[in-house]
Amino acid sequence: MDTTNVLIIGDANAGIITANKLRMHTGKDVNITIIGNSEKTYFKPEGVLIPFNGIDYRDSIKPTDFLINYGIKRIKAMATRIDPANRSVVLDNGQKLTYDYLVIATGDRLVPEDVPGYNPDVYHFYDIENVLRLKKMLRGFKGGKIVVGPASTPFQCPVAPGEFMFGLHLLLRNKGIRENSELSLIVPMKDVLPFKSVSDFVRKGFEEYNINFIPDFKTEYIEPEKNSIVSSSGESLQYDKLVLIPPHRGQKFLSDSGMAGDSGYVDVDKFTLEYSDYDNVFAVGDAANFPMKVGALGHSEAAYVAERIASESDGVISDTKFDGFMGCSSIYAEQRGFTLSFDYNSKPSVNFASAPDYFLKYISGDTYFSSIIRGMI
Repeated sequence: MDTTNVLIIGDANAGIITANKLRMHTGKDVNITIIGNSEKTYFKPEGVLIPFNGIDYRDSIKPTDFLINYGIKRIKAMATRIDPANRSVVLDNGQKLTYDYLVIATGDRLVPEDVPGYNPDVYHFYDIENVLRLKKMLRGFKGGKIVVGPASTPFQCPVAPGEFMFGLHLLLRNKGIRENSELSLIVPMKDVLPFKSVSDFVRKGFEEYNINFIPDFKTEYIEPEKNSIVSSSGESLQYDKLVLIPPHRGQKFLSDSGMAGDSGYVDVDKFTLEYSDYDNVFAVGDAANFPMKVGALGHSEAAYVAERIASESDGVISDTKFDGFMGCSSIYAEQRGFTLSFDYNSKPSVNFASAPDYFLKYISGDTYFSSIIRGMI
């Protein structure tokens, strides 16, 4: 019996889901190896809940080894070079591995150094260490100007800055300091989100709760000594506290391997997720050069690629195309939320916010760790 060797680079959301789903649908004739040295896996969507005491951060973290299903080999190392023509990957421990199928699921890296003036007094909520720093700062905050937003695009989870603003409004109101606090959301885009109907809905909430919205603010640099942030057009904003999502890039070794440009993201066909002319090399999750970086999209991409490889390993050539489906719940004001669901052929819309949708956001971590990352749904 011929053996199919599948190599997955990346041991976070999309990589683990791909491996676990593939293991569920294949037998001993498919060897699955996942590459990565993460000790723990953090459920990032809860970064907009933890600073407001909405959830215990310990519930948002699990040991990575625990999340990888039985029958999957794990090598704790980092890839340093990919040679798709020769179907090989070099690791930082000196190993050289070959594959029949390669799945690149290496995600993003945060590069705050790309913003001159970014310093330890600037906060964000995109990794657990900074989430806890942010929580501590907000606990002692007595009022003033808070400026929040992404420094540039793309960035993970486009709804997150808006979610954070609504949570921040509620926190400051509950502390009794909302009236002497000024909240401003800056974005480098022309609107809150790339979807007009959803943006219109979110902006109505901003207006109702006195949250300033400043579009087209592309961060150029920070002046820490002046407590100001400056845009590429020369616009300057003063702040007492700055919550700035750092610029995102893909992994440098992908650029060094000639598979990505300076951004570090791999160009793939949006319907097959294949890299270039290689029908055995895929990129999923944030590693792919898609304008939206959304965990739910990575989940769908992982499921599609796992199904493709499982079918082909059985000798069945699938002509199924990836439809771009994603669905996620988002926080709105006053402990309400809304859920979005769409694909390449549809656009999301929202007409109202509800308590059940808010609840869905709060249980998403439990669902993620118990079912989604396990490849069950």
